[in-house]
Amino acid sequence: MGGPQMSDADNTLAVVTGAAGGMGRAIADAFAAEGRPLILSDLLREPLETVSWTLSGHVSTDLVSGDLTADEYPNRLIAALKGRRIGALVHTAGVSPSMADGRRVFAINFTATKRLVEALLPSMAQGGVAVLIASNSGQILSRPMFDNAVRKMLRGKSPLIARLMLRSSRTAYPLSKRAVQLYAQAMAPAFGAAGARIVSLSPGIIDTDMGRLEYEAGPEMQRMIDVTPLGRSGRAEEIASVVAFLASPKASYISGTDILVDGGTIAGIEAAGGVMKLR
Repeated sequence: MGGPQMSDADNTLAVVTGAAGGMGRAIADAFAAEGRPLILSDLLREPLETVSWTLSGHVSTDLVSGDLTADEYPNRLIAALKGRRIGALVHTAGVSPSMADGRRVFAINFTATKRLVEALLPSMAQGGVAVLIASNSGQILSRPMFDNAVRKMLRGKSPLIARLMLRSSRTAYPLSKRAVQLYAQAMAPAFGAAGARIVSLSPGIIDTDMGRLEYEAGPEMQRMIDVTPLGRSGRAEEIASVVAFLASPKASYISGTDILVDGGTIAGIEAAGGVMKLR
């Protein structure tokens, strides 16, 4: 039986995308508290500078602003590494259904994620981890018919059901997040060969600007909170604490799976008779 794998990832560089958002900022704070140097990335530079300023004096930070879907984006992050290895890649950048049309939602939430992860894999440290922020909506979509379609998409195909779901941001969003979950599973062997790990983390309804935007868009969010066993939305810090655990040696045997952090919402939906009962 093998013992714990040697790691050179402890307290090494952490890359956080979407770092100016609610969850991203909380995750950056958690890593800064550990003394990890940071590369922080988001669409606009000014909000990143605000985050960096709050961390000044605690850890070194490099900033990369730009569109996640741009062709040059992964290379800009690689350049910011300056030859350093990545102990933790936490990819929180993404959009919600109210922020873009269906195809754009999928392009940002999954297609750009896949490209970024594969570009950064060679720079992962031994014992390092990639944590891809998904959503419990992907777990809601977890049915053989949809999973078969997603796995075909991972192989570069375009099944009919997926094309239909991309017509609406409300269906493209859970499709994109289920794709992230299954992609993390599919990439575990490649990360393992590099001495690293990869997981997806699926939050439920979190009290952030993005979460509040979706809450105001319709009654579905309140209905999901109503069936959540813990009876409330989550806090960004509650996601950050799980990310910190996943990036620590204590999680050294966790890879290729999805970590559900939703206060029991999925369990509550099932107990209520399924998602259609919430309409």
